[in-house]
Amino acid sequence: MRSYATCFQRTSVAARPSSARRGFLGASGLAQHHIHIRRAPFASTHAMAFSTDRANTVGFIGLGAMGHHMLNNLIARYKQPGGGEVGFALCDVNQAAVENIMERHATQNPNVPLTSCASPYDVAQKASTIISMVPTGKHVQEVYVGEGKSVLSALKSMSQDQRASTLCMDQSTIEQSVSKVVALQLREAGADLVDAPVSGVVGAEKGTLAIMVGGSKSSFDRAVPVLESMARKVTYCGDLGAGLAAKISNNLLLGITMLGLSEAMLLGKRLGVDPQVLADIINSSTGRCWSSEINHPVPDVRVGDASPPAHRNYEGGFVTKLAHKDLALAVAAANEVDIPLSVGRCVEETYRPLAKSKEFGDRDFSVIYEALDLHKPLAGSSKL
Repeated sequence: MRSYATCFQRTSVAARPSSARRGFLGASGLAQHHIHIRRAPFASTHAMAFSTDRANTVGFIGLGAMGHHMLNNLIARYKQPGGGEVGFALCDVNQAAVENIMERHATQNPNVPLTSCASPYDVAQKASTIISMVPTGKHVQEVYVGEGKSVLSALKSMSQDQRASTLCMDQSTIEQSVSKVVALQLREAGADLVDAPVSGVVGAEKGTLAIMVGGSKSSFDRAVPVLESMARKVTYCGDLGAGLAAKISNNLLLGITMLGLSEAMLLGKRLGVDPQVLADIINSSTGRCWSSEINHPVPDVRVGDASPPAHRNYEGGFVTKLAHKDLALAVAAANEVDIPLSVGRCVEETYRPLAKSKEFGDRDFSVIYEALDLHKPLAGSSKL
């Protein structure tokens, strides 16, 4: 995995044409790219001059599969409380991802100032509100408190008033312990950070995310107008780390219910029940859940007008390797607070080999049904 510190010390990083449409830094954009160095064609902004000041600028770091959709909604919908022009400072180690956003909004939102930044340091220099959507806790640390080109390095060069006006919102799904440490370091410098993980892959594109926020209530109140531009619901969960706690708890249950539903459907089919009949029974009985209604794992089952990934060979949706990442975070968190997590551990162990598999890792996590049905032994698993 490439280091942000290394990448951001370069003049500019651009993907080769074969990877030009995928941001490396985003929470779902984990594939690494072959890169070469060149200067970005956008010297600093798109067509119009970047005239907003730091107080009216939102920084966005991480334009991967989730992040670029979230930013598109933010640019289109966010209005500064009290009025006034809003600008955006964009950063991703894949410069092509930044350029794609700027090209799109030069046409769709030509009056919104956008600027391309070389590093989190540059973003913090230009924006008092900073959003990040990156893959791992290590990346979050590099963005905010790493050596050299981090947000913290920029804060150290600012006045106390500028630091106090800086609010960071990390929307990555990472270890709660890492998020708390980063937030406390920023607080020591006079700024603040809230953890604001999201739920809903489709919601990122449609602007209907569920966002769970942890941090001080005053920082949450400041963050709400920005977050609502990307969300259907924004919920205050409590102090630092509470948003992440809610996210991994929800996704733990999501994994449990998907595996349970897949096993129940397979059992019924093998015992002679038509899958559609069984699905209808479950959805009118006590077994009903989100997975059974919205994301049913059996390809031949139809539930209302839902169009789950199972109807498309499990393409799209919440990919298995990311679902497993959240399950692993839940298991690690359970160890820290001495929770048995008997069912959760079993689910994490069952998904683990699928997440590492080329056949299953990049397909929706409902593909667990196919894996069970095929009954393929996968390396390291005694479950399948």
